[in-house]
Amino acid sequence: MKKALLLILIAAVAAAAVIAQTPPLDVPDSDEASLIASGMEFFEQARVSMWSGEADEDDIGNLLNNAERRFSGVTDTAARDYLLGRVALYRGRGVLTWGSKGDARDLFEEAMNLAESSTASRRTSEALRLHADAGSSWMITKGLGGIIKMAPQVQGWSDESLELDPSNPLALIISAQGQINAPRSAGGDPEAAAARLETLVARRDLDDISLFWGRVSLAQAYAKLKDRDSAERMCGLAAQIYPDSPMLDDCP
Repeated sequence: MKKALLLILIAAVAAAAVIAQTPPLDVPDSDEASLIASGMEFFEQARVSMWSGEADEDDIGNLLNNAERRFSGVTDTAARDYLLGRVALYRGRGVLTWGSKGDARDLFEEAMNLAESSTASRRTSEALRLHADAGSSWMITKGLGGIIKMAPQVQGWSDESLELDPSNPLALIISAQGQINAPRSAGGDPEAAAARLETLVARRDLDDISLFWGRVSLAQAYAKLKDRDSAERMCGLAAQIYPDSPMLDDCP
C-alpha cells in the first residue's frame, strides 16, 4: 500500500497548496470567512499527517469530515467546489492506501468534477492545479490505458495553472513530473525537469510539503539522468523534512 500512495503522490499528478495559495475567495461575510478558516485548519492537519507518514485512517477521516462540513457551508460556488474538491482528493488518497482502487477512483472523479465546476465559475491557478492533481491520481487507478488517456489532459491543466500563476509550486511539480516520466517521444525531458525543479527547491517561500515533494521529484529527475549521487543527496534532504514519509520508500 505504501507503493500505491507513493505513486499517487509522485506520478505527475498531490497535492495541495498552503492556505495562502488558495484561489481568491472574496467572501465578504465574516461568518463564511470563518467557516473557510476553520475548515482549513482541519484540512491542513489531515494533509500534513498524510504526507509525513503519520496518517491514521480514523484520524485522517475525522479531520477531513470536519473540514468538509465547514466547506459545505460556503456559498461562493468557485471557492466551495475547490475546497470540497481538495477534501475529495485526499479522501481518495486515504481510501487507496487503506481500501480499494475502485472506491478511490470514484473519489478522484469527484475531485475532478468539483475542480471543473470551480473553474467554470472562476478560473484560477489553484483550481486548475487541483484538476491536474486529481486527474493524475485517477490515472494511477486505471493502469497504462488510463495514463495514455489522461496524461495529456493532466499536463494541459498543470500548464494552464502555471500560465495563470507561474509561481504555483505544486503545478510546477506536476508539470515537471510529466517531463520526468513521459517518454521523449511524448514530451519527456528529464533535463528540463531537473532544471525547473532545481530553481523551485531553492525558493524560500515554500511550505514543507511543496519543498518535500520538490526534492523527491528532483531526485527522480536525477535518477532518470543516471546521476545517482545527486539523487541520493536530494532524497536525504527530503528525509530531513518528513523522515517517516511513505514516499521515501522508493526514493532513488
